[in-house]
Amino acid sequence: MNIIIVHGLYMHGVVMRPLSQRLRKMGYQTQVISYNTVAINSQRVFNAIDTALSDHQPNILVGHSLGGLMIKHYLAARRPSSETISHVVAIGSPLTGSSIAEQLKKIGLGVILGNSPQFGLNYHQDQWQHPQKLGSIAGTLPIGLRPLLLGRGLISDGTVTVKETQIEGMTDHIKTRNTHTSLIYRHDVADQIDHFIRHDHFNHHNH
Repeated sequence: MNIIIVHGLYMHGVVMRPLSQRLRKMGYQTQVISYNTVAINSQRVFNAIDTALSDHQPNILVGHSLGGLMIKHYLAARRPSSETISHVVAIGSPLTGSSIAEQLKKIGLGVILGNSPQFGLNYHQDQWQHPQKLGSIAGTLPIGLRPLLLGRGLISDGTVTVKETQIEGMTDHIKTRNTHTSLIYRHDVADQIDHFIRHDHFNHHNH
């Protein structure tokens, strides 16, 4: 099976290498897509995903944070079948928009987000209607900018709230004790991705 990994805001493909290597050790083929997250060229991202797709085995798309939203846009634009892409795993992705992005705009720092709000960081109503199975992984360790800007009222990974990682129509959802960034470095996240691909749900027992 072929896993294509898409990183999040202010990141580069290199940060996804540890996750990529863990998944390789489990027997998957992996490819990491890198893109400029504050000057997003969606066609370039979509073409990179197209090129990375295997035509002789199922593909899985894994996105961290904004990467999960880019995958959502890709599926809406390309409409691949579930035979081509079977599963999507979103890690710390604000699937219906990001309160921290809204807050940055309010306090006049929206410019640092570049054009990323157009790709899903703005609040939007949505539900998962793609044929691919969607698993969403949320972090619950609130270390990051969010508590400073918005207080500690909601459970979050320091950047994205648990609620923001939930979307109507998803196949499964799991909470892990991680910050927004540690989500991509932890063994248990790779294990959960593997479990979701093989069983269509996360491992809620070993948790």
